[in-house]
This record gives sequence, C-alpha cells and structure tokens, in this order.
Amino acid sequence: MKKYIVGLFVFLGVISPLQDSNAQLKEIEQFLDAGGDNVDALTQAYLSPLPNGIISGLNSGWTTKAKPTKSLGFSLQIRGSVATVPTLQKTFDASSIGLQGIEVSQGSSSTIAGPNATGQTLTLPDNSTITLPQGTNFPYIPTPMVQANLGLFLGTDVTVRYVPEVDLLDYGSVALTGVGIKHDLNQWLPGGKLLPVDLTVMAAFTQFNMNANLSFNEGATDQRVESTTEAMVANLLVGKTIPFLSAYAGVGFQTGSFELNMLGDYVLGSGIAQTTLTDPVSYTQDYEGGIHVLAGAQFKLGFLRIFGEVTTAEYTTFNGGIGIGIRN
Repeated sequence: MKKYIVGLFVFLGVISPLQDSNAQLKEIEQFLDAGGDNVDALTQAYLSPLPNGIISGLNSGWTTKAKPTKSLGFSLQIRGSVATVPTLQKTFDASSIGLQGIEVSQGSSSTIAGPNATGQTLTLPDNSTITLPQGTNFPYIPTPMVQANLGLFLGTDVTVRYVPEVDLLDYGSVALTGVGIKHDLNQWLPGGKLLPVDLTVMAAFTQFNMNANLSFNEGATDQRVESTTEAMVANLLVGKTIPFLSAYAGVGFQTGSFELNMLGDYVLGSGIAQTTLTDPVSYTQDYEGGIHVLAGAQFKLGFLRIFGEVTTAEYTTFNGGIGIGIRN
C-alpha cells in the first residue's frame, strides 16, 4: 500500500509532503493482519479523503469563461487544482466502520490527510495488536491536468483531457481521459441575444486509471494495486466577456466513484503460522459532491491566457493555470 499512495502522489506532483511521511505510510501494511473484510474497511477509512479530493479536482477547471469558444477557436491549457479536505474527514473512529472480531480502543484515528497523531489500537482474535497509522498532516489533494478546447458550431465547444498511459518507473502507471461540452443558451431564449451576459450549460466526464506495483513480500512479482476514478459534473454558467477579461459564476452538481483492487498473493507470518491472502482488498467508494457554486476569470494577454477558478462544496477546490488561445 505504501507504493500505491506514494505513486499516486508522485503523479499528483506532491513529493515534498511525502518525504517526511514514508515511514508513516508503510505502517498501513499492517491492515493485512486484520484479515477478511476488515482489510477493506480499514483501507477505505484511512484513504477516504483521497478519492473524494481527486474527484473534486477532476470536476473543476473545465472552462475559462461562460461564453463558448468561437467556431474553430482553440486553446491549450495546463491547469492544476487543489481540493481542501474538510475537518470532519481528517479523522475516523475505527469502532464505527464495521470491523469484525476486533476490539478497538477509545478515541479516533487519522485518515491519510489527518494529523501526525498515533491512532487507535486494534486487538485481534489472537491477542496481537495493531496501532493505526498517523496521517500526513497534509489536508490538500492536488490534481494536475492538460486539456485542449475547440469551438464547434451553433454556440458549442468541446474540451478534451488526455494523458496517455505514463510509466512511473517502479511505481506503476497512470492514464487520464476526459471530455466536456458547453452550449450557449442565449440563442434559444426570446431576446436572449440582447442580454448583457452569456448563459451556458456544460457537462463533463473524466476517468483516471492507475496501476501501482507493490513489494509487500520480497521477490513477489504479482502484487499490485489497480484503481479507477470516474468524475462527472454539470454546471449552469453566467458570465461576461470584455476584450481582456472574462468573468463567470455558476451553480452545478458533481458526483464520482473510486474503485480500488489490491491484487496478488500476500504471505503473512512464517512457519506453521504462515498464511496467504489472495487479492485482499477490493472496494468501491462513491462520492456525492452534491450542489456547488463556482466562480472564475480569464485574463487575455495576446495569445497568452491566465485563469483561475474556485468551487465551493464539501471539498472547496481552487483551480488555476496558463495556456495559449486563438479566437477564444
């Protein structure tokens, strides 16, 4: 599990917070000792802010203005988002996640985004104990993206995100695809073309895949994590564009899902106490971000574009970047 988390954060561009937390992250390998469905429950509880933050990040930054890009207009953007983990999701109570056959001490434990505080103690049926790991004390989930926008016809434009499968050396690989579409509403409203603002509707979908290599047992070659994150968002936007500035605001709805599978054979213990767990973790976590509000702006300096956006929901997300554009 250590390499899974580290590999994901390598892709997300957050090396420095992990340099001080590698030892803490390694401790969650102890979850395998809990056995059965307990492994799923502990892994999901500890990692829970991660998929929620990734989904929130992927659902942001789909537009630079309310008005659709002009026909055959084009822009190429490099963007990054940072989702802030709410206080209630920095900790969890292991006694409330459905552990079976395990005694849990009082108190609470950190999620991966939580504080550097020792977690609760779990007493297993054989009277051995597990101390739940500390958090990274980094309550932010960053997500980078590269996307291109193209103006079509009839007040419609399309935005595409694409990262081909990228090898992360010993960590594994990642890949990302996404598509969004925005459509002008003014043209369909009586007197809409006379309105002083632009009204549009947009929807988008992103899928992020990651395969991470594990080495829980030395020499093992089949140990790995496979995960798929899907994010969906729809927004109603209103905005105004003047020669050097476009500003917009809107309301929308977002959702998503995260599936994780830890695959391979994992050998625990030794001698007569040795056991093997096969494919020990498999779960799906849905995220209902619900209704959100957003606001953003784009500054135009010749071909250069500078933009920023904030989305307020359960996970408040900040998105910004730079790009180049023609007829947009």
